[in-house]
Amino acid sequence: MSIVKSIVLPDTYRDSVFLMKLSVQARDASGAEQISAMMATERNKDLYQSSGLLTTEISQAKPDDLAIAVKAPEDLIDAALNIVKQMLEAAPKKQGQAGRDIPKTIKEALDEFEGKTTVLISSAGDYAAYEAAQAVTYGCDVVLYSDNISLENERLLKELAKKKGCLVMGPDCGTAIIEGIPFAFANKVSKGIVGVIGASGTGLQEVTCLLDRLGVGISQAYGTGGRDLKDEIGGITAISAFERLIADDTTKIIGILGKPPGAKTRAKLIELAKRSPKKVAVHFLGADNYDEEKAANIPYANDLTEFSCLLAELANPSLDTKAFFKALPNLVTVKGKYIRGLFSGGTLCQESAEIAGKIIGKELYSNLKVQGFGYVNASMQSKGNCFWDFGEDEFTVGRPHPMMAPELRMDHLVQALVDPEVGVVIADLVIGYGAAEGQAQTFVQAVKRAETKSDGKSKNTLIAVSVCGTELDSPSRTAVKQILEQAGVMVFESNALAAKWACSVIANNN
Repeated sequence: MSIVKSIVLPDTYRDSVFLMKLSVQARDASGAEQISAMMATERNKDLYQSSGLLTTEISQAKPDDLAIAVKAPEDLIDAALNIVKQMLEAAPKKQGQAGRDIPKTIKEALDEFEGKTTVLISSAGDYAAYEAAQAVTYGCDVVLYSDNISLENERLLKELAKKKGCLVMGPDCGTAIIEGIPFAFANKVSKGIVGVIGASGTGLQEVTCLLDRLGVGISQAYGTGGRDLKDEIGGITAISAFERLIADDTTKIIGILGKPPGAKTRAKLIELAKRSPKKVAVHFLGADNYDEEKAANIPYANDLTEFSCLLAELANPSLDTKAFFKALPNLVTVKGKYIRGLFSGGTLCQESAEIAGKIIGKELYSNLKVQGFGYVNASMQSKGNCFWDFGEDEFTVGRPHPMMAPELRMDHLVQALVDPEVGVVIADLVIGYGAAEGQAQTFVQAVKRAETKSDGKSKNTLIAVSVCGTELDSPSRTAVKQILEQAGVMVFESNALAAKWACSVIANNN
């Protein structure tokens, strides 16, 4: 029988990426069912509670304490806790330039650099807002990877940045490419004339990668954080980024993407686009209509693939994007009547779910909030046509993001492939900076596990995958594609194309 034990290390800080990796390594080394190491903030305590790992000791810990919870059989749990402590003690002390100890403050870090600096912040939300304010005060742009920052603090940060002539990209900014430098999850893309502003991480990755493959490179890709286009924030970062792209001589075309903005923010963006001396196009995931953009003669697109093609054609009017995306395969008959979506990218999951709503239109479920869908969460089994985003908090307690550690998603892939009611599985595979190595091999191993578990019956289930990446990534998109195709996986040119085909197969069979 498994039990839960915890330890709390007072006044001990480690960044979230380090703790996520340590949790996985310690779990694998100890045989524990689950290990979670996080700072004891109120938000993280809620996550511990929702995952059944909250102890009295952790509930009483302070925000600047490090909390570690282990779930394991009684005879393994003490050894597992010791492994975690040993790993923490053995972690090497990092050094900065010229062998100096790594800086302890934003100011110390900035003393090592000259000129305009962009600061990437990944710390507990309770501290991240303070650190971001410090960076902005020193005149730095900020990529704020951290989340769990209040709307009020987000607005205050962005208003301060605007006064200082800086950008606060975030909170929860998963992707940015600035002057060719990738931040957080991003891809190696060619330099070009299209500047993109994205209130969506994997959406920004998908567009920048598709533009690269269309032969149209990127000047800048600014992430804004998912809430920037809400009226409570007013698009402060998006508007400041837009103004930068207008002033940037390299940028000739501007694209804006995200969820539908608030009414007031949308009006601001439309007015900016109308007055812009450069061509502007938009895509708002899940938008009911584009009546306002149409009235203002602003080009728009209905999905990320169409949006990428639109931007490419604006940049190069002689480009035939239809020739780039080959015709979809013919529809086939499958035994299962449902589709299962297993995604590491939240935007890609939502885009696929939106497409399923239009094509399949019934028995729809997701752990994302999608109009017309029933809600499921991590404690529930899949049912019907179900779309899972494994990057949601419920799946990342004590685990790295699925782009960094795909094991949990691969377990669900095996379950989906052996389920006789599932006819098609659709998934994304996001490569590039920040992503785990060997994702294609891990995916193929899961496919083979399913074949063994089902005595070969899982081969009746089709697998449709989109690979978000470029030829400049390592490994390249082509290399990843070849590994998957050799295992019988169907690889599509984009997420939207994979979703349209997969959903059409299910609709055609029902």
